[in-house]
Amino acid sequence: MASSYDVFLVCGGDGTINEVINGVMKSEIKPAIAIIPCGTANDIAAILGIPKNYKRALKIYFKEKPMLMDINQMNDRYFVYAAASGVLSKISYDISRNALNRYGYLAYVFEGMKDLAQDYSYKVNIKHDEGQLLTECMMVLGLSSNRVGGMRLYNFSHSKLNDGLFELRVFTRKRRFRRFRFLSSFLRGGRKLREDYHITSSKLDIKTDDHVVWNTDGEQAATGDVLIQVHANALKVYMHPKVKRKQFNSVPK
Repeated sequence: MASSYDVFLVCGGDGTINEVINGVMKSEIKPAIAIIPCGTANDIAAILGIPKNYKRALKIYFKEKPMLMDINQMNDRYFVYAAASGVLSKISYDISRNALNRYGYLAYVFEGMKDLAQDYSYKVNIKHDEGQLLTECMMVLGLSSNRVGGMRLYNFSHSKLNDGLFELRVFTRKRRFRRFRFLSSFLRGGRKLREDYHITSSKLDIKTDDHVVWNTDGEQAATGDVLIQVHANALKVYMHPKVKRKQFNSVPK
């Protein structure tokens, strides 16, 4: 079906876009993706600079040309921008639709406060481009941009959307007051704490406990061991011209 179209105009949030990406990536001929954000957090649209006003969004699609962007893969699932396990990683799909309709983005905040009270602890053995890491952690967060859960993490990384790399932050349990320090990292725009690890790699082979649940783009994707790999310049996507200049290594003239 995907091979019959030049462009898919996707109206929805991150979960809807994730499902479309998974279908398109399995097609030999891949149409370009354009987004009308209609979800709660709309992280993917925000990363691409797409406004919620559909008239302004359509102007971008009529005026701009799509660009090739990296697409990531966890085991047999494709995803755009985020992968996570541990604390806070399940709240996007544990929240009821009724809570989202009633409270909107605040529903994520309430659920996050409850999840922080849980004692997350699991081991990870991560093989990456530069070596191997074995540690115990409370969360693993991987991003190909600097936004997740409706938050801009300006200090998380300087990643690009077409650099063929994926960045992974491992939040350890090495020091006291770990919940407070964990929150302080996010409040400071994703600044790395000295006890945590940050990995940049094109491929990440992660061995962990069978009960560990992984989330990609806000959707449950896998449990236990995972293989994350980057498909460089895999899909044409429409975006705001400012994003082309700031989030891409080079922009063709």
